Amino acid sequence: MSSSTLVPCPDCGHLVSRQAETCPSCARPLRTPAPREGLFLRTMNQLVALGFWVPVIVLTVIFLAVVAGYLSTR
Repeated sequence: MSSSTLVPCPDCGHLVSRQAETCPSCARPLRTPAPREGLFLRTMNQLVALGFWVPVIVLTVIFLAVVAGYLSTR
């Protein structure tokens, strides 16, 4: 690695790569990492979560209704 690709950390002065996200010496953030999740993936994650939680809630409500009906007939 040549010295032209290294810059001093603003906090500790340690030589750091221009591509580093944090300083390896003091852990100071040097640049903000790019978001790794776009709108499509965020939407897909929400749909997957919805596909999981809706049946869980519906089955819980049905179970509670059956238990309440059973207990009211006793």
